[in-house]
Amino acid sequence: MSAAPKTDREELTEGLTPELAKTLERFGRTIAERAKQEQETTPEEAKGQLILFPQWADTRRAAASAVFRSALFPALGRGKRQYLERKKIFSTRGVEVFFTGKQFDQSDLDVYLEILHILKDQPSGTNCTFSAYGLLKAIGRSTGKRNHEWLHSVLTRLTACSVDMTDGRKRYFGSLLEGGSKDELTKHYTIRVNPEFAALFKHSWSSLDHEQRKQLRGSPTAQALHAYYSSHASPGAHEFETLAGIAGVNNSNKRMLKTQIIKAHALMQETGFLKGYEITGSTLRAQVNHTPSQNRHIAGKIIKERKKRQPKSTG
Repeated sequence: MSAAPKTDREELTEGLTPELAKTLERFGRTIAERAKQEQETTPEEAKGQLILFPQWADTRRAAASAVFRSALFPALGRGKRQYLERKKIFSTRGVEVFFTGKQFDQSDLDVYLEILHILKDQPSGTNCTFSAYGLLKAIGRSTGKRNHEWLHSVLTRLTACSVDMTDGRKRYFGSLLEGGSKDELTKHYTIRVNPEFAALFKHSWSSLDHEQRKQLRGSPTAQALHAYYSSHASPGAHEFETLAGIAGVNNSNKRMLKTQIIKAHALMQETGFLKGYEITGSTLRAQVNHTPSQNRHIAGKIIKERKKRQPKSTG
């Protein structure tokens, strides 16, 4: 006898933790009603109109989900950067990324996230002004001459690149930063972010805990996986090779690679980001310790994503 078909509620909450499933169900009706109101009252965006970044808490840092779900900012060792020419970057299903330029790393992502954080209260495409001292302090670095020089090298690298990424609905191509200027006396920068990027950012974005990321600074592999898991409500089991690909880790020794990935998960558990993790053969399943506010945010995102996949009524 065949099993009874799943109800809408069962399909919606399948694979989620009980806490997140309850949150998802509770917010489902509210978001559905809000979406209907927006459909009725929101005019189509004018071509070229500036788009506001979504808002997130000061304790978090955010980027387009495609950034966190790919190896655009890999966990590279010192001196391991390469120049790539339209290289396809490892990414999860539904995300495609090609890169031209000198490779980024996780320290570059620190700077990029901080610039986006400064910009979140401004229309995209406007200038973002900050002091080198203030940005270095914000990402937990010392403010000596060497780090001032390092920061400038990161900003030029984020400008001298070409990123071509898509999540299947919106495609962005260009440099992450358009460029900028620096006052050599005050050490203040004025940086420009491409306004086109905001459309991709607004369409699908994720945020991570800033303090947890700083605690993981000694392990770029853990930082990369922390960013990846932060974009998921309830991550399923992953092959170790898949996790290595997401983090941009290359090691032909599979035993050492597995040890490196496990160590990264142990560090994430120490920060409180993970409740734990389970290893079964060649796979690992992480249990993310989302806060109630994160559950509410994630629940809203899940409902919106699933509504987009539902066929439109023709009645």
